[in-house]
Amino acid sequence: MSESCTLPEFDLCQATQIARDLFAIDGPIRLLNGERDLNFLIEDARGKFVFKIANIDESPAMLECQHQVFDRLSRARVFPGIVTAVASVKGRLIEYTRSSQGLEHACRVLPFIDGRLLNQCNYLETGLLEELGQSLARLDLALEGFTHAALERPLLWEMRGGLERIESFKSLLENDTQRALVEHFEAGFRQRVIAVESDLRLAVIHNDANKGNVLVDETCKKLVSIIDFGDMVHSWLVVEPAIAATYAMLGQPDPMRNAQAILRGYHRTLPLTDVEIGVMFDLICMRLCMSVCICAYQRGLAPDNEYLIVDEKDAWNLLNTLRQIDPAEAQALLRDDL
Repeated sequence: MSESCTLPEFDLCQATQIARDLFAIDGPIRLLNGERDLNFLIEDARGKFVFKIANIDESPAMLECQHQVFDRLSRARVFPGIVTAVASVKGRLIEYTRSSQGLEHACRVLPFIDGRLLNQCNYLETGLLEELGQSLARLDLALEGFTHAALERPLLWEMRGGLERIESFKSLLENDTQRALVEHFEAGFRQRVIAVESDLRLAVIHNDANKGNVLVDETCKKLVSIIDFGDMVHSWLVVEPAIAATYAMLGQPDPMRNAQAILRGYHRTLPLTDVEIGVMFDLICMRLCMSVCICAYQRGLAPDNEYLIVDEKDAWNLLNTLRQIDPAEAQALLRDDL
């Protein structure tokens, strides 16, 4: 996946025509959120579908990799709602279209899964967060042994490159106070994570279980699906629950409780090592630092894409909260009740 966050330039009329011509899907259409790709919800007589027009720099090999993962998760019945790509009128899972600027974009169709996004739930039940942790563990177990050449690519959001991202982008932050806060957690990451890097297991992970990628039922009590595998990568296994915990903590009255619940659910399904549990707090802090730094960078690339800054304020608030917590106490708290 490219670092580009400039959305493809197609309007609703153009998207409607492309979906009709290439996939024989025709019906009411509306735009959905997206960081790098254009996503449209289309409903026709057969049901609801998501028509996706990929960023110009998206690798077709990565899309093919995602389709293989969908099939694998479907066979393992990892969670209730799992998509599989819909074939075009020519029997292909990936088609191509050109913009009015002459740029070629990959496009595809996935079934739409009904549910509410986790970011639409005001209060996150402990039971739901434990289930999210369990589901991520089942996902990672289903991908055990899976390999694909497309996963070995540079990725903006890959945690092992977190320090490099911060060094590249922290100069873009608004003030010295923000930079000092990021540098505080940067030092902790160097001291406690890089020091044990060789002891952290590597695996193919989803890598982006944020609240906009988690679908739940209408009551906000049961998990339905985890979507958007565009940031999937080969990385440290423990990054998976750490990322989910990070976003589940945003804007919440008791953020550490939420992190505990996700870690508890994950660990009971796919046990983490003592070393992995010991770096969980620092990984959460690093994801937040990456988020605010990458946000500063992407704002300059695509100032009109509001989706890119949706969590920025909450991320800074949480960083300030976590700055007041002793890392050793946080580690002990996260180990509690595993």
